[in-house]
Amino acid sequence: MLGSLSIINLEDCKFLTDLPSLREAPLLTTLRLDKCSNLVNIDESIGFLDKLCLLSAQECTKLKTLAPCIMLTSLETLDLRRCESLESFPEVLGKMEKIRKIYLDGTNIEKLPFSIRNFVGLELLSLKGCRRLYQLPDSISMIREVKVLVGYGHGTYQNFEELSSEVSERAMLIGGYDRYLDMYYSYISPNNAIQVCSPNPIMHSDFRLLFQQLRKKKKHVRRESSIHFSFRNKFPKIAVCCLTSAVFQKGLMAMNFKFRVFINESMQFIALSNFIERNRKTTLWCDVEGKVDGVFSEQEWNKVEIVFELGFPMQRNRGNESATLSFLRASLDWTLIGVYEEGNNKEDIEFKDPMSIFPLRSTSLPTSLYYVVV
Repeated sequence: MLGSLSIINLEDCKFLTDLPSLREAPLLTTLRLDKCSNLVNIDESIGFLDKLCLLSAQECTKLKTLAPCIMLTSLETLDLRRCESLESFPEVLGKMEKIRKIYLDGTNIEKLPFSIRNFVGLELLSLKGCRRLYQLPDSISMIREVKVLVGYGHGTYQNFEELSSEVSERAMLIGGYDRYLDMYYSYISPNNAIQVCSPNPIMHSDFRLLFQQLRKKKKHVRRESSIHFSFRNKFPKIAVCCLTSAVFQKGLMAMNFKFRVFINESMQFIALSNFIERNRKTTLWCDVEGKVDGVFSEQEWNKVEIVFELGFPMQRNRGNESATLSFLRASLDWTLIGVYEEGNNKEDIEFKDPMSIFPLRSTSLPTSLYYVVV
């Protein structure tokens, strides 16, 4: 019976494997489990201690989950640094106004929940060395004062661009051939005539061949790039792609990738993806297709501009000016459009920009494309 207990300190208890229910400790304010290297299980009651202000479990290297969900109204600091087996973060069931700092450095977390927006008082979210984490949820933009530290010097990633958004189903492929990130997007109107969706898997071997050729060629680098073409009758089904490259001094870099589609100078689609880069080239691609026919002129040519923009929302560090920028170079190296032969009429698509057409060896794939590199 622990009705009057306010502090539990079990630091460095090497043989502790399970932490039982703490429901009988309603006045607990501090719980320290640091360096309990064999701790595997924690009772889910840890997520509902109303008086808990500090929860620290640094270097609990075998701990895979903290709790399925939490509602800790008094919590100010959550420290899970170097819990290298920790794979998931709890759902946040309600607003936690007193939370100020969360440390997840060196954990194995791959995704943070959308409910992270309930950390309304959060000021610092430290994610240094989270090697499986490639993206932060769009809802983090709802936390006004938060600074996100991902490991580049002392700079911080702050103030995500805010969109009235919803999460698409695996809309954009980022990086390798097996890693998808959600693309957050907002429609300009409820009757939007085009849509973005995940690329057709049968394209991937074709794209691999194309990437090999593109990477051998030096292209003009820039932060913003666009593709122009015209169509008539109907909006064509196309694959759009770009290659980003960045060289950092050390650590990781947070990036904003914005994707916009204009038809006849009117923006029809805007998407935003926030992701974390790891000192390498990153390829982003998706399919774009019309949702309905007859929305645009069938007889006249309709002008299309697809714009890619890469940003680095890193706040200046007032305390250490030398750490304000930690990347040496970052750019969009090239952009690419692939037009599906199936379902499209080449006579109804016209490219205006200077371009190079790369011949690809024939394959047995049931769907084929021709490629234009800008």
